Amino acid sequence: MSTDSSPTKKKLPFVRRMLTARGRSLEITKAGYLFIVLTLAVGFAAINSGANLLHVLFGCQIGLIIASGLLSENMVQRAIVHRRITSPLHAGGRAALAVELRNNSARGDMISVSVEDDDRIETSDTTEPVFSVAVPGGGSTTLHSSVTMQRRGLHPLPKAVVATRFPFGLFVKRRELPGRERVLVYPRIHPVDATALEEARAGQGEARGARDRAGEFFGLAEYRQGQELRRIHWPATARLGKPVVREFEARGEAERILILPPGVAGERSFEAAIEELASQVVALLREGRIATGLRYGDELVVEPGTGSGHERRLLEFLALVGLERAPGPTPATSGEASPGSERAA
Repeated sequence: MSTDSSPTKKKLPFVRRMLTARGRSLEITKAGYLFIVLTLAVGFAAINSGANLLHVLFGCQIGLIIASGLLSENMVQRAIVHRRITSPLHAGGRAALAVELRNNSARGDMISVSVEDDDRIETSDTTEPVFSVAVPGGGSTTLHSSVTMQRRGLHPLPKAVVATRFPFGLFVKRRELPGRERVLVYPRIHPVDATALEEARAGQGEARGARDRAGEFFGLAEYRQGQELRRIHWPATARLGKPVVREFEARGEAERILILPPGVAGERSFEAAIEELASQVVALLREGRIATGLRYGDELVVEPGTGSGHERRLLEFLALVGLERAPGPTPATSGEASPGSERAA
């Protein structure tokens, strides 16, 4: 792969490690440290002097620390988070991310809550943090962020936490989100001159009277691997005993078959070839005049076509080719709503 984004655990301060357990992480802020020092100072003064007022003040300070812990726990406990990407996600690029934050309790507002990456893990895959001042009881709000992923393929979103400094800003309470939605990351895209690609293909488009995928009926041909099943002519298939498809007369637009030599995921040359082809796919199809297909080795894996849906099919194949998971439909693809959710259970 072009960039290593394998997550690694950070070395946390001793106090932070001691205050982390069972999916909870407690961090003392600068104001918190100052308040704790003042509390201890008041406690020692109360013991040495025996003044009742100092004992009362010391008890109030201890009560504030306890109340801070209980209230912050209540805020992160009631949070339910659902994240989904809302635009195509390419390796190394940013995509829009919608974060739905819901208050699971009908009793009281959820105040001063943020959703952010887990700072205990170091990775180049990142999302921008989002913050909500208040979510009413039983209500929800949608916040807008962005996500950056470094490798093509099907990957989970970066590990996230629900965090709050409520109520006094003395501590940062964080709670892990146990589930992570997987998203399909398309290959990295480089700038490509679509005009140059067209000129390189000049004179090689289909002329009227040749076979095409739409237009006037041209004839029947034997089915080839990778062709759309909806083009199969079932009466002729039943009569001949083998699958045949309908061919149509071309309308004169150019056609381009891109070729990807077989390779292994992670090899620099193979990954570079995938990125180059993905860049050409985007440049050709967004021009809207060139029907683009893809051949992987000797097999036509994606039949020539046009449109945004066809562009997605090509990019999906390039995103998964050579990886352990075979190319094909995925449960959550770039730019589409993902059915899964991430929640603080």
